Amino acid sequence: MQSEKLLHDRINLARLVRRLEKTVFGEGWPDDTASASCLPPWVATRGTLQKVKHARKLLQNVESNEDADNSSSARRYDELRRTLDRLERIVSEADMRYAPKVARPEPILPSLPPPVSVADASLVEPTPKIEDPSMTLLPAEPAPAMSTQDLLLTPSDAEAFTRGPINPSESLLPPSIPSTAEKSTSQATPAFLQNSAALHEELSAQLAQMATQLKRNAVHFADALEKDKTVVQETQEKLELNHDVMSKERVRLRDHRSKSWGTTWITILSIVVVLIGFLLTFFVIRIT
Repeated sequence: MQSEKLLHDRINLARLVRRLEKTVFGEGWPDDTASASCLPPWVATRGTLQKVKHARKLLQNVESNEDADNSSSARRYDELRRTLDRLERIVSEADMRYAPKVARPEPILPSLPPPVSVADASLVEPTPKIEDPSMTLLPAEPAPAMSTQDLLLTPSDAEAFTRGPINPSESLLPPSIPSTAEKSTSQATPAFLQNSAALHEELSAQLAQMATQLKRNAVHFADALEKDKTVVQETQEKLELNHDVMSKERVRLRDHRSKSWGTTWITILSIVVVLIGFLLTFFVIRIT
């Protein structure tokens, strides 16, 4: 297994170095490669660098498992190492040329205002905006010049300016608000109770449905357990029957084994006795 892996590494190393030489020393690299794959050139250079690193790893693995006395292999590996050094230098220069410029983003911390402590915020009071009263007053219209006779009140004018009793119903104060609030509260309370009752009924219906479903599940599980119990009992009976049969067969095989061994020894002894009788008869015949 180790020898097969070493052989694969040698073949892959030679092929990878040739492919890298063909790619790097080809015309238009890495621009043509990047345009063909619709990627920026620095992606191609980074991929080539990774392939060079993989080739170095294969070379190191092959060299570590090679015999030190083999001078031809050492020269070949030195040549491959020099080739990889030259390829890595060329690819690194191209990568430095095409590498994207990394621009650090502007820090946002200086643009944030300093935090205000709670004590400073409590001390700062909003200054009221003082408005010029002259800006809010309407411009006065010029009044026509009046004579002294016009400035004096006549008896009819005095009667017109006399003020009668104040009618409480004609007061300019706004009507009392608590009556409206009480009315809105009395209208909102039945709606809240109605929503609560509807929600309660819906939850009750869902709970009843869940109880029914749970009851059905319990009945189904009980039927399934009953069926499984029947199957388990049948299996137990079959296993007990098989155990009895195996016990009987075991006893029968033990008896048969003892009988067969007895028969075998008797047969062997008979053969030995016959051979001994034959030999004795042969010697007797030869001697006489």
